[in-house]
Amino acid sequence: MEQSILVAADGSPPDEDATVALAWHLVGPAAKAITLAALAACVALTTAWSSQAPAAIATGLALGVITAAALVDAVDHRLPNGLVAMAAMPVGVAMAITAAAGSLDVAVGALAGAALLGVPLLITHLVSPVGMGFGDVKAGAVVGGAVGLVSAQLAVLTLVLALGGSAAWAVIHRRRTIPLGPGLVGGALLALAIARWFGLEAQ
Repeated sequence: MEQSILVAADGSPPDEDATVALAWHLVGPAAKAITLAALAACVALTTAWSSQAPAAIATGLALGVITAAALVDAVDHRLPNGLVAMAAMPVGVAMAITAAAGSLDVAVGALAGAALLGVPLLITHLVSPVGMGFGDVKAGAVVGGAVGLVSAQLAVLTLVLALGGSAAWAVIHRRRTIPLGPGLVGGALLALAIARWFGLEAQ
């Protein structure tokens, strides 16, 4: 693994909040605008889906945290474990609450979404650890679980959009290696928007 370029003033690794702050300081205006737009989209899509799927509130929270992790990924090519774990928390809480209320559909959808998005990334990681980091696998499973709270089908669409968008960005910018975090965020938000636009029913 490459050494992190994000360090505190005394040369020590920063905590999670400081890591995001350092990444924010290092990126340019375009990346900052995209990050803010992604956070705004999280809020907007949560609002759009919440009346049909109350668990979408957890989806928005999880994607908001993954957006912060993706900012670090864009700078440092790593997705901080602490942020990925934090993003998983609202998904787990939503699964537990709905299951306790007697409805297993949401929990099953989240688990299916996590598998549909995470397993292909895991296979890719096992085949080529250099090309696909395990942080991408963990973040992908969390993103899959988050969109799976709304509909497991969205995990497949998210994966296609994330990989397609990331590949297109790599070709345009002539990069051989790219961070997948931003692609996962963009794919998830676009999948949620497309599904809402075309009237997909939540589970």
